[in-house]
Amino acid sequence: MPKHIHRQIVIAFSLILAVCIALTVSFYIFSRNGAQVQHEEAAHSLEATAETARNIVNSHIQGNLQTLVTLSSFIGYDSDEGLPPQQLLHDPAFLAQLDVVNSQNEFLRMGVVDTTGQGSFVLLDGSSQLEQDLSQDSAVQRALAGEGNISFTFWDDTLGCYVNRYAVPIYQGGVDGPVIGVLTGTNNTDALRELLSPSLLLNGQVHAHIVNSEGKFVVRNQTYFISEDARSIFDTPAFSDELQQTILSAFAVNESAFFSLTNEGALYEVALIPMDVNDWYVMCVVPQRILVTDLSQWFNLQRITFFVIFLLVILLTLYIYRMMRQNNRSMNKLTYFDSITGAYNRVRFLQEMPAKLTAAPKALIVLDIDNAPTIKDLYGLERFNSLLRHIKEALDQQMGPTELFCMGRNERFLLLLDCAEPEQVRQRMSRFFSQIRQFRVSEHQNYQAVCSAGVRFVTNTTPDLERAITEAAMTAETTSGSRQDELLFFDPAIYEPVILRNQIEESMDSALISGEFVMKLQPKIDLVTGRPGGAEALVRWIRPDGLSFYPDQFIPVFEKNGFCVELDFYMVEQACRTLRRWMDEGRPVVPISVNQCRLMLYEAGYVQRLCGILNRWNIPPRLIVLEVTESLALESIDRVRAVLIGLRSQGFAISMDDFGSGYSSLNTLKDLPIDELKLDRVFLAARDETDEEKRDLVMKNVIHLAQELHITTVVEGVETIAQVDFIRSMHCDLAQGYYFDRPISVEDFEAKYLPIPPSDLA
Repeated sequence: MPKHIHRQIVIAFSLILAVCIALTVSFYIFSRNGAQVQHEEAAHSLEATAETARNIVNSHIQGNLQTLVTLSSFIGYDSDEGLPPQQLLHDPAFLAQLDVVNSQNEFLRMGVVDTTGQGSFVLLDGSSQLEQDLSQDSAVQRALAGEGNISFTFWDDTLGCYVNRYAVPIYQGGVDGPVIGVLTGTNNTDALRELLSPSLLLNGQVHAHIVNSEGKFVVRNQTYFISEDARSIFDTPAFSDELQQTILSAFAVNESAFFSLTNEGALYEVALIPMDVNDWYVMCVVPQRILVTDLSQWFNLQRITFFVIFLLVILLTLYIYRMMRQNNRSMNKLTYFDSITGAYNRVRFLQEMPAKLTAAPKALIVLDIDNAPTIKDLYGLERFNSLLRHIKEALDQQMGPTELFCMGRNERFLLLLDCAEPEQVRQRMSRFFSQIRQFRVSEHQNYQAVCSAGVRFVTNTTPDLERAITEAAMTAETTSGSRQDELLFFDPAIYEPVILRNQIEESMDSALISGEFVMKLQPKIDLVTGRPGGAEALVRWIRPDGLSFYPDQFIPVFEKNGFCVELDFYMVEQACRTLRRWMDEGRPVVPISVNQCRLMLYEAGYVQRLCGILNRWNIPPRLIVLEVTESLALESIDRVRAVLIGLRSQGFAISMDDFGSGYSSLNTLKDLPIDELKLDRVFLAARDETDEEKRDLVMKNVIHLAQELHITTVVEGVETIAQVDFIRSMHCDLAQGYYFDRPISVEDFEAKYLPIPPSDLA
């Protein structure tokens, strides 16, 4: 077993042991403190229940008082406008209205009392009680003093039940006026008792009462241990003198009280919570066994859960140990072997490689499949994986005991061969390539893998093997990718393109801002008039130190990193700036063609941004010709067609560049909305007379077809008078090439081809 795996097993089991110890200690602490936690949770639960009961009763009482306050305000305003207060409160018409109001609420009796204590009342049955003396009633006196309140519970002979009287002051003309009487409402005490029904509290287990600060019952409910004739909670022996004193001390400062008491061997939990009314308290009583039983069940469940978890941890430990032993070989394979081919992976290759090296050079080779993306796209990933396995088998057959290979990154093979000379490497790799070609990618086509390789010689003194692999890989990347069995040997010079690319990418943003990209113009000459019919904008990168990057150096880099989009917009801006100046100076104006890269056509808001540039410089779109390459048009014709139609609708002219340089299709002339067709210089090349005849025929018909489609034709790469005469005979419209002029500066172009007319100079 490898040391690192053994170490991981030890660490894993140590952690599991620590977890078991932690669980055991936790269970001990849990069990030890369980009873205390149970009682604390019981107290919290009972407190919450008592607060709920208090809030329910408070809300009910305040609601009834608010009803009376609202009615009293109307009475007070009536007294301000009509009869004198004392006469109004006993007026038969007023009492008739009060009788109507009483029938619409829950009060059994409503009435008014004047400031002398004389009251008149109406009952739900329509009867009335007049000239009742309530001058000694405490609730009425408190109301006359300006305090809305509810009375202590008392027996009412008329109503035949225990009741509570609600009383609120009546103010003349509003609360800022004097008190002219009291509005009362009497309700059955059962209304409060129903709010404290056991069925509403803790599933019927809690018995709730209302007591005052002396312990006397205001509202009593079902009881556990208090006798039915008891008028106070202290009338039972369960409340010891010490407990009674503790409760009264809490009442004296209007605080809650929570305690346990014993009655006939049973334990009870009691909570007393002050209310917002009078000096009343909500008292809740519940047998302790009920609360503790519920919590005990929970704690027992936790204990069972703990034992189950502990058992599962033990079983899991045994299972992990067994699986780690059984899967050790599988883990080793996953760590050091490629899952697709079964060959060593890069990690194992780097481990084994030092032992294979000697003082004599050996060839470190990166073998690349250049057409891997095509194989995967056309024939599927599984077919490509079969190719990888075929290569692995071929290498297995030819590898010596002191040689090594693996499946590296990016679907490349790494090889270490006993070859000290390039010729030896070529011979060995030739045999490898031959075996690889035996694999048929397709059963129906003779399509083969195109391979290339980069070679770097190494010895046992090579300081950095990772770097050596990178150098071999970089060498492989510099192959063309189009030639079968291409083999290159490492040369430090291969870093030069990488260095150049880094220089370009590091300075491209600042170069665009500082204007290092310069627009050159090459004329397109009208073959009839001999005058320029347009110009093509070509970019040159001239650095402040006078040195230049050539287009074939920076354009491919920009096309890969996407910077070509910003550069093309920049060139359109420069073309518009130049056209604007020509127009302002009164010069003749010719359209300027600007190349558009493939990424431009996929740029969000491409058409809108182009239009914005032209609008900023006030340039007619017909003066900007947008050139797209034939290869781009063929690559995604539907997408290109949609974008070009959008450009045409804005007035831009469209030119197809490099027509004939690739696999030209005449369908593009039919499918795409183009205004200009630029024939590539390949049309001017011919190897013999037979080629010339074919060239003439093809070129003549392409030009004729374009003219029939009202498409202007331009021939590129014209360098001799013979070529000029030839294309003129073909009735081509425009010609462009070094015969007429090379790309020149804007200043030279306008001085040579677009001079300011004499009349404008004057």
